[in-house]
Amino acid sequence: MLLTSILLLKYSIQKHDLGKVLKCYNLGVNIRIVLVRPRNPLNIGSAARAMANFGFDDLVAVDPYEPVWLETVSAVGAEALVRKAKAVKTLEEAVGDCQLVLGTTSVRSRKLNRSVIRLPDLQEYLEASGIQDMSRIAIVFGPEKTGLSEKYLDLCSAFVTIPTTRATPSMNLSHSVAVCCYELSKLDFGFPSGGMPMATAENRERLVKHALELFDAAGYLSGESAAQKTKRIRQSLIQWNLRSNDVRWLHGLVRHLLRKR
Repeated sequence: MLLTSILLLKYSIQKHDLGKVLKCYNLGVNIRIVLVRPRNPLNIGSAARAMANFGFDDLVAVDPYEPVWLETVSAVGAEALVRKAKAVKTLEEAVGDCQLVLGTTSVRSRKLNRSVIRLPDLQEYLEASGIQDMSRIAIVFGPEKTGLSEKYLDLCSAFVTIPTTRATPSMNLSHSVAVCCYELSKLDFGFPSGGMPMATAENRERLVKHALELFDAAGYLSGESAAQKTKRIRQSLIQWNLRSNDVRWLHGLVRHLLRKR
């Protein structure tokens, strides 16, 4: 953890942020850290310790290598967090109850079709997104060697990137988690309460499948594969920033149109 501490100090100096006091409290929204296919038990343990350092305790691993998951050893102070952590098979399971799913990426040469937010600008993005009190946000990290593949990026609402040098853009998994948790701990989570909550990822994915059923019944975009149509529908729904009542209304519209056929 010494390297992680040094890394955070350098990051803070770069932002001229030494005078700020770490809040380390998750005041208005729930943060979930999601590790996709982690393969190094030390990285999992160090990520858990970093979460505990900054007051976060919701950890989910997607399709972890089972022997590694069972052998995960955490640094002192995060044992309870590791015991509480969940292992699931798919990213859909991991983020189903989340209103916002943010995938981490170093960008590099990737062509991304959604918002890419610099980590220091996350507060501004969250305020503009319409996130409300008591919502759940997932921060998703990819495998150590490859990062998040397109399969996982497609399920994200937007992408977060940590400003690094072009010469060495990629960071160690646990270091990335530590830097993100540090930044999250300083955010003002006093978002508005009341009103209609944002749709969860699970509700949005159900609507994707329902809309695909309508597309197929109508023969719309028949020249595209099911995967291509699914991606197109999902991207549009994410861009629309749906509320829970929007999802219910659209389900009703799709059912009505299917009955009319």
